[in-house]
Amino acid sequence: MKKIIIIAAALLLGFQAKAQVIAGAGLAMAFERTKTVGGETFPTTMFGIYAGANYYYSLDNLADGLAVLPGANFSGLFGNHWDIRNVRVRELALNIPVQASYTYEINEKVKIFGQTGPTFSLALSYKAKDAKGTTYPLLKKDNEFWQINVTPESRHLFNVSWGITAGAEVSDMLRIHLGVDFGFLNLNRRIERSVVDKISRTTLHVGVGYLF
Repeated sequence: MKKIIIIAAALLLGFQAKAQVIAGAGLAMAFERTKTVGGETFPTTMFGIYAGANYYYSLDNLADGLAVLPGANFSGLFGNHWDIRNVRVRELALNIPVQASYTYEINEKVKIFGQTGPTFSLALSYKAKDAKGTTYPLLKKDNEFWQINVTPESRHLFNVSWGITAGAEVSDMLRIHLGVDFGFLNLNRRIERSVVDKISRTTLHVGVGYLF
């Protein structure tokens, strides 16, 4: 038992010695598909930005180039409502990615990497704003969204997605990446009189990061 503890401690110390913080930011584009109870589908696109940090834990003790990257970032997305004209929607969310990464060294200055893993997202705010400037919070279960419309609308707070990312690292400092996250959960919360059945999301993102 003592040997196991010593080995585990040695591995942990090895990981910590090669741990780095990656601060980053970038652009995001979310593609949503809203399906009504009648079977109609309405695609919409939202644009925005994100910023946050990841903790790069090297697992070179297990395999060269292998690492795990837990992190957190905030994202803001803006777009048009899927159905009602002249209505803008905006979302602020906290995202917690936990991805496995593999890095391949091309030369002393350039490396390429690939990452994959889940992201857990919590919507902190999701609001619709009409042409008159009236704002409706869509995360409230009993919201009165767009009162002249025949159907209210409500959204879930939580989503889980699976991400795939590829990029390049320059001089062990700068990271550039392109990735996509495929949402698993239905973002729609069914309420009385609503015609919305399902809302799914896929998010494309491009960004840069700096290693400390």
